[in-house]
Parts: sequence; structure tokens; C-alpha cells
Amino acid sequence: MVQSVSPQSIEELQQVLRTSSDTDRPTYVYRQGKPDGLTIDLSKLDKIIEIDAANLVATVGPGVKLGELSGQLAKQGLRFIPADTPFYHSKTVGQLFYEGCSNPSSLKYGYTKHFLMGSEIVLPTGELLKTGGKTVKNVTGYDFTRFFNAPYTDFGITAKFLLKLLPLPETRTAIAVTFAGFEELMAFVKDLKASRILPAYLLWIDPSVQGIYQTGIQGHLALLEFDGIADEVSEQCCNTTALIKKHGGTISETATGCGQAALTWSTLYQPSANYVLTDEYKMAFTRQPEFITAFYELAQSSRIKAGLFGQLAEGKLSIALAAPQPEEAFIQAVIKAVTQAGGISSGKYDRLTGKRGSGVLAELEQKAKAAFDPKQILNR
Repeated sequence: MVQSVSPQSIEELQQVLRTSSDTDRPTYVYRQGKPDGLTIDLSKLDKIIEIDAANLVATVGPGVKLGELSGQLAKQGLRFIPADTPFYHSKTVGQLFYEGCSNPSSLKYGYTKHFLMGSEIVLPTGELLKTGGKTVKNVTGYDFTRFFNAPYTDFGITAKFLLKLLPLPETRTAIAVTFAGFEELMAFVKDLKASRILPAYLLWIDPSVQGIYQTGIQGHLALLEFDGIADEVSEQCCNTTALIKKHGGTISETATGCGQAALTWSTLYQPSANYVLTDEYKMAFTRQPEFITAFYELAQSSRIKAGLFGQLAEGKLSIALAAPQPEEAFIQAVIKAVTQAGGISSGKYDRLTGKRGSGVLAELEQKAKAAFDPKQILNR
């Protein structure tokens, strides 16, 4: 039987890990616990400790829901970019960084990791390690903040996050558009990139994924959002509408704010009976059609109901299956197709299944794990 504890302070978390280390007890966080292990629930470490508007930094606990954080920041005219869309609102800050969630708005604002300024980490021995700080100068040199908060590394448990903030935009407009075929969609995105129109995000959802979650499929769906100064947003939306018309797209929604379509498809990032592997594959924009064609052929030959979605303009793709777990052979075949298209796998699937990576970076992680968790109690 797996026991669960819910520490209410960093000190309590430290004591839990000290005891686990002393007794050599397997301890789990953000993971399914094993028999005779201890699961740590961080939901009570849910305080927004400080919103420092002057320095554009928020200090929060790992159990803070991103939707709650966004709401509180908005009251002060601020936002935490990775949580600025509804896609991750049901996740906690701790989950965001532990799971390596990609910033949906990275096309315009950069990766999630760049919005983490510092942290306080409880090591498996119970010691407290502080990294980074409120100023950029504090995070130059060796980047221990992001090293210790890399996805699934399990060097320790981050109990406090210092997050970089930005002001809310003057306005934002969401557009949902469907294209009859993937070729038309790719031609639209290519023209969008060439025209230097920069949406905050562009999320593609293919017909297969739509069919797994909903009915009434119309084609390849693209969700876009533009934010910033009102005149600039209006001009970008006008130019984008012209490109949509050029490539035969059909606009199903134009809305001020995030839009209903974005709210609807936030289900992709929430727990469900369907297996979803987000942000696992990345490749050059021009090589995506090659991989996507191969993926559909694999799904058809394997008789697996599976589809793709993701940040198409950046080559970051995710998969969804109408099943609770994938077949190992299918995943390995997909990885091979990614490699053949010149892409890479993030290794998230391997980490989730407990496989050890190879190469210099994997060896470095294993050495760091041995140094900071000598008894290998955390998520072993």
C-alpha cells in the first residue's frame, strides 16, 4: 500500500525527505507511487507568496494552479506567459516545470524555461538549495536554476519558484480557422512566417485528434492569437485573414480574448482516458510534411487511432491516441520516422517509462542524480 503525505511548509517537506532518506524509503512526487512507497502531495504548498510588480517577478509554491495565478496577476495588469492561455490552467506551477511543458506562446515570447528566474529545491537528503534570484545577473554563469528544474530529472523537489512576469497586452484577438487539407494549412503557415506576422501562438489540431475528442470534424484546425497594441493587432489580423482566404481556409471564430475554441481544446492538456504525449518531437518546419505523412501511414498500418497536434510553425509536435497507453512498437516506429525526417525526440517518453538515456548529457544527469540523491529514493 502506498502512503501519501501533504506537507504544508518547506520545513515539513524537508522533514519528510530526511525521514525517507534515513529509512531508505522510495518516495514519489508527480508520479504514481509503488507498493511500500511514500507519495508526496504538494497541493497544500499553494501560496502565491509575493507578486513583485516593480521587478516583474512572482514567488509561488509548486501547488499553485496556473489558472489561479493568471487571475491574480491580471488584477495587477500582469501575466506569466506560459500560463497566459487556457491550455495549462488546470496544471500547477510544479507540474509545468516538472513535465517540461512547452510555452504555447514560445513563437513570440520564447521557451518556458526563460520565465523561471530562481527556485528553492529540497534535496532528497532534506537539505535546501537556493538558485537564481530576482535579477538577471543572478542567473548568469552556470544555470543551476534550469539544471535542477529540467523535466523528470528528479534531483530534488522544487518548493518555491521565482517567475518572470510581463505586462498584460493592450488587446488580444483569437482566430480559429479550418483548412480542407494539410497542404493548404502548410502553405498558409509558410506565407504567415514569410510575411513576418507573429501570432502569440499557432496551435494545429489534425482531424484524427479532433475525432478522438469530438464530433463534427471539418478539416485541419488552426488556433491563433494576436496580442499587443490595438492598431498592430488589428493590422495583423487583417493581413492574416487575407492569407486565410488565399489558401481556402474557413474562419469559424474571431474573438476578443482567448476565444471559445482555445477553451474547448484545453482538454488536450488535461488528464483523460486518451494517451497524450506533448511536445515530444521537434523538427525543421520544411521537414514536417515528410514526418506527418509517415506518421499517418504508421497509424493506419498499425490499426491505431492516433493523431497529431502542436506548434506547427515551430516544428513542435505532439501525439494523441484513443487508448490509455501506447504500444511500444508504435512509439519506436514514430521515433524512427522523426529521426528520418531530421528531427529529434525530447526523451520525455523514455523518462516516463523509466528508461535511461544515452550520451554525454544523460551520463551527466545520472552522475548528478547519484550526487544529490545517493540512496536513489526519489521517484526510483
